[in-house]
Amino acid sequence: DEHGWDDNGVFNFEGGCYAKVINLDKDSEPDIYNAITRDALLENVTLDKDGKIDFADKSVTENTRVSYPINHIKNIVRPVSAAPAAKNVIFLSADAFGVLPPVSILTPEQTQYYFLSG
Repeated sequence: DEHGWDDNGVFNFEGGCYAKVINLDKDSEPDIYNAITRDALLENVTLDKDGKIDFADKSVTENTRVSYPINHIKNIVRPVSAAPAAKNVIFLSADAFGVLPPVSILTPEQTQYYFLSG
């Protein structure tokens, strides 16, 4: 599952809301296409000169993806899982390159850095 964290707390994007977007077309995949709004996270995509997503661009990788909250899909049945903002975070990583420290107490800034570093 994919999780998000904003000023209001921690939330779950729910299983199944992680889709490939290479060659995504509004007519063939309208639910996924229309789910790409605020709070959706795109990976490995590029933008054209007008700032629009170029779904056909494979220059980074063909493994272009989007994660989005389940409520971006119309007619969902189950509620979105959510919780208050976390006070403590345990970050587990399979770091094959030794970039991340094995065990550390991190400041909020360090946490952001290591999270964004992958």
